[in-house]
Amino acid sequence: MRRTIPFLMALCLAAHSTVPSSARSAPNYSAQAQQLSAEQLDNLLASIALYPDPLLAQVLPASTFVEQVDQAARWLRANPNNIAGVDSQSWDVSVKSVAHYPQVIYMMAEKMDWTTALGQSYVNQSTDVFTAIQRLRGRAKSAGNLKSSKEQTIIVEEQVIKIVPAQPQVIYVPTYNPQVVYVAAPPPSGPSTGAAVAASAIAFGAGLAIGAWLNNDCNWTTHSVYYHGWHGVGWVSTSSRYVHTSSVYVNRSYSTVHVNTAVVNRNVNYNNINHYNSVSRNVNYNNVNVNNVNRNNVNVNNVNANNINRNNVNTNNINNTARKNVNADSAKVNSYRGQAGQSAAASPQRAQSSSAFGGRADAGTTERQSQRGQASRQSAEASSRSFGGGRSGGEAGSGGGGRSGGGRR
Repeated sequence: MRRTIPFLMALCLAAHSTVPSSARSAPNYSAQAQQLSAEQLDNLLASIALYPDPLLAQVLPASTFVEQVDQAARWLRANPNNIAGVDSQSWDVSVKSVAHYPQVIYMMAEKMDWTTALGQSYVNQSTDVFTAIQRLRGRAKSAGNLKSSKEQTIIVEEQVIKIVPAQPQVIYVPTYNPQVVYVAAPPPSGPSTGAAVAASAIAFGAGLAIGAWLNNDCNWTTHSVYYHGWHGVGWVSTSSRYVHTSSVYVNRSYSTVHVNTAVVNRNVNYNNINHYNSVSRNVNYNNVNVNNVNRNNVNVNNVNANNINRNNVNTNNINNTARKNVNADSAKVNSYRGQAGQSAAASPQRAQSSSAFGGRADAGTTERQSQRGQASRQSAEASSRSFGGGRSGGEAGSGGGGRSGGGRR
């Protein structure tokens, strides 16, 4: 008994420590999807690298739920005045969070190949994704285009650049041209300040509410997204005083950030992804497209193989059914198989012979026909004797040699 208890405790601990792959936070699955190079990742992430950290922490996991992103965009277009209604939808919490910012969810839905590629990269190489974001932010800052303003606060800690909301109740989604923002602007021809140049590179629309749905943040040390549950420091502490939390977004079940690892199995047409030469000159995704084509060929071959197997099964079923309904011991069956069957000497009634109609009939049938013919002749002879001679009664009545009905004398 004493030995059993430690063993059971060890099993419980092992089970508790095991986290399903679909629930891990940004796991690496290098064997399941093609990894992108640093240049390819820079090009892929250029359009969102300057998003504020709280929003970026929702976009990354949401990009793995591609179908739900499309559903959320469709729902919002059908219910433009009911953004709060997304809270009751069955989508992943990250998708519901992004849906509170329609311009972002619409962009993700309209660029499904880009969204899928982002989700695959986040699942497959999360460390590289976070590194690329930091690399891009560093370029924008060096170019003089990433600065603190009334919309955002830029925090530099050692080699990490954070972008957080400047106001506790609203968050701003930046709009910028990746071809411009990562490149130093040419010297102005007229009087201008660095702030004005930066303002022209990044624009902001109206401020959007910070709500309980922004329950994640970026951990730049571990290169992952984590759930803060509105307990923390910095912008989380400042904004938490204005956020009404509920179990919809603040829940222990979210302590592990969920991702959809199946996104790595989706095909991506990388030709539909924008190429920014100022970010990565002459970048292309030819190597990844080749892998997608190969994967499609494998899928097509599998489908064909399945159809062939299915046809074979159906053919076997038909053959089995035929065998069940046929007497395999029948000589007739053997004759159609091209086999001799039993010999005529052994079974004369089954021996083959030609029929009077040019077909094939067995000896038994011929014998029965002969017997019927012989019986018919005997009947005719008896009738003839009863009416006399070899002539029939009709022939005598017609003035023949004997009397009607009589026979020969």
